Amino acid sequence: MEDLHFLYTALLEHPAFIIGEKDKTTFDELFKSRLDQASNFDSFIDTAIDMTAFFGDGHTNIEVPYKTDDKCLNLKCSWDETDCKKLVLDNSFEDIPTKAHIVNVEGVSVDDLIQKMARRIPHENIFLVKSRMIHYPYQNYHLFSQMSLKYLFGRKDKYDVTFDIGENTVTKSVPLTEYYGVADFLTDAKFLSYEVVGDTVIMHLNACIFNDEYRNTLAELADICNTKDIKNFILDLSNNMGGDSSVIEEFISYTHAKSYRVYEMIDYSSGEGIKIADNKEVISNQQKKLLFPENIHCKVSHDTFSSARTFAITLEDNGIANLYGMPMGGEASSYGMPRKLCMPYSNVRFRVSRAYFRRPNG
Repeated sequence: MEDLHFLYTALLEHPAFIIGEKDKTTFDELFKSRLDQASNFDSFIDTAIDMTAFFGDGHTNIEVPYKTDDKCLNLKCSWDETDCKKLVLDNSFEDIPTKAHIVNVEGVSVDDLIQKMARRIPHENIFLVKSRMIHYPYQNYHLFSQMSLKYLFGRKDKYDVTFDIGENTVTKSVPLTEYYGVADFLTDAKFLSYEVVGDTVIMHLNACIFNDEYRNTLAELADICNTKDIKNFILDLSNNMGGDSSVIEEFISYTHAKSYRVYEMIDYSSGEGIKIADNKEVISNQQKKLLFPENIHCKVSHDTFSSARTFAITLEDNGIANLYGMPMGGEASSYGMPRKLCMPYSNVRFRVSRAYFRRPNG
């Protein structure tokens, strides 16, 4: 009970209440109605989920990390790039091949599973739900975690999963096994790579990390673009869930943009809105000596979130790059800069947004 009161007090500082987008009375009623239902750990987590999901904010959420002895269905999945409504296997399972489509779980279609998981996953749009339900390494969001499966279907040792393998469908009874990192994030060690294909450079940025490796790689690619007469530059943010927004300004300095506008940022940490950055201000681009080609494309997906989404939208709104791929997780203007906290008794971590970010074009 004290943990839930701790969470409640922290959530009262969410900017949505200060702005007036969310009603405190409605939140109070939700809190009081759910409080008595928290009789064990699972129902406690369900109550905490309901409280954070109230805000429709992907940065305000609770985190129940996997432990090595926690269980899940060991099915590594992704959304099909050619048809983002299809959930495909990334690794084979028994005689089910890689790229087979998952049709349903326990008879519930993938579309219906998305809607059911949307009740648990704080989100700004359904694409963020789709991203987090398959490889967000927290039990409460991962579709195939024992916690979520119990919520959806009740407690079992095995769950029936139906696969489309081309000409027919096959149903397998998939057992719960220990978590083997099936939903883990990519490590920071692999956050940046690139390749040159003909007259095109493709830069894969899997996390927004602003360090010497990032700065040196941009300089190296600018040199390659000029010495090899590169015509096209692709920035791949499709596996990037965010990080440090400082990467944006450094990237833009290698483009032909003479000026640009940034995201407007309003900080509500003090209880009132303080504008930190203005999206109406035109910033002169401090261009480098060597630049990328003018033809820049930015690949995005459901997994493109937070600072990565800010990166993509900033390039689009300033006419620097064209976006392609799948819809991004979350809205272009959203809450963020979360404060990270931990409930004192359960040690469950959670985050509460402190700021609002409005896209450059408003």
